[in-house]
Amino acid sequence: MKLRISLASAFLAFCCSLHTVDAGISVAVNPAASGENTDAASFVFEALEVQLSSKGDYELVDRQRLHDLLNEQSLAAGGMTGEQASKLGKLVGAKYYVFGSTKAAGDKTAISCRVVQVDTGVFKPVLVILEKGGDPLKSGETLANQVNEAIAKLENRPSQENSVADTKLQLSAETKRPVFAFRIPEVSVSPQANTADPAAEKSLEAFLQANDCKLVQLSRPSQAEAANQVQVTTTANQVATRTRLGGTHLEGKEHEELLKEAQTKGVDVLILGVATSERAAQIGNFSTARARVELASVSTRDSRILATTSGYGVGSDLSAFVAEKKAIESAAQQLQTGFTQKTIAAFNEK
Repeated sequence: MKLRISLASAFLAFCCSLHTVDAGISVAVNPAASGENTDAASFVFEALEVQLSSKGDYELVDRQRLHDLLNEQSLAAGGMTGEQASKLGKLVGAKYYVFGSTKAAGDKTAISCRVVQVDTGVFKPVLVILEKGGDPLKSGETLANQVNEAIAKLENRPSQENSVADTKLQLSAETKRPVFAFRIPEVSVSPQANTADPAAEKSLEAFLQANDCKLVQLSRPSQAEAANQVQVTTTANQVATRTRLGGTHLEGKEHEELLKEAQTKGVDVLILGVATSERAAQIGNFSTARARVELASVSTRDSRILATTSGYGVGSDLSAFVAEKKAIESAAQQLQTGFTQKTIAAFNEK
């Protein structure tokens, strides 16, 4: 049997939102309209999407679909009326539409948004201020909390604070916890980046240990080789640099050997995957990054695929390396609860 964890759509999917485990309130999020300090605003909106997706009650609309409809309707996100936002929200099947604009004032960037209830056209305004030298990820978290509060008020319900990143699984006493092992290599597409100490594996290991699951360490080909930089010549005889990704999936003999080792060591479920990271903008002193994590759980008894998932995350830090690691951890944390629940449920099926 061959198991492939494909990276073909890894960074094409960054402009797409992810779906929560169960269908929830559909929300369309459009990035802030062009203005000053657009790198910061763009990253804040990416952080907003990640934070909303982690709250469990929301299902985000694909951003590319939203972008295409904006072009078709000849609308500018920042200058829309509530009526236009309602119309666009209905076209993409959203219950709420979030859009905004940015304005720089001295050392501060104001990111102003409207949260529009599509059916009624009623909206709630929200505002976040990004200080010069401030962490844009924190601003994204603040904006997400404000959007969440606005939706809660429009829904006439208490604010929903639980997230899929919660650390406790909902398992009955009779549910058998399988023994887990991992192979989740990481690749950075950023030039001259290194990928030591796989962050997705560490995040999942900590999560499973907190839920009383047994883990087994396998010999590694686990970490992917660092991305190799290859020089190629373009048609204009200009030298360009292309990133070649190594060791990003298992197949054939390599997969069979890893599966055999897992069986020998008493592993019930092998979690295979790949994490891909990329540096984004430099915002003040902070480096920002994006990451995508893809996972599949495989039963070592019969090579049955128990669950699959994928999602993205963002991170920021004074260190570019740490920002990429935080982005990978963010993506893993969004996925771990639902993915593990599905894996254990499938493992316990008769």
